[in-house]
Amino acid sequence: MKKLLHVSFLALLFLSGCAIKQEITSSETYVITIKNKHVALSDTGFINHGNDYTNVQIFTAGSALFNLEIMGNTICLDGRCMDKLAFNQQFFQEDHYAELMQEIIAKKPIYEGQNLRQTSSGFEQEIDRPNSHLIYKVEGSNLTFRDTKNGILIRLKPLL
Repeated sequence: MKKLLHVSFLALLFLSGCAIKQEITSSETYVITIKNKHVALSDTGFINHGNDYTNVQIFTAGSALFNLEIMGNTICLDGRCMDKLAFNQQFFQEDHYAELMQEIIAKKPIYEGQNLRQTSSGFEQEIDRPNSHLIYKVEGSNLTFRDTKNGILIRLKPLL
């Protein structure tokens, strides 16, 4: 009986993976649009930040439709965790570098600032890659990321 209890406890601990609660240091409310070949959502959501932790949640009628957690070298999407490179391949259908999603959510330049053009309220980047064409704009608190070859869209517009 003790052995079964120990095995059950270890299995529960192993399966809880991304379920560890993280301390949130800031939270912002947006209209979040996310579109790729697996999902097309646009609704109210939150972006929560903590120490080495970012969480993007989209809600409709009080129910979470989309839950993305970035922690260390791992990204969890709706409870399914994988390393960042595997996530990029699945979400973006492209072998982007590991920190791409984190940089987008943080509104930082991508690809080490390649083709960066400063604007009066932010910046723009347009990057051609063999299997993708990226258009990325940060204008104040608004963000738009598009991959026109793969039909990817991430848009953040703050709620007032």
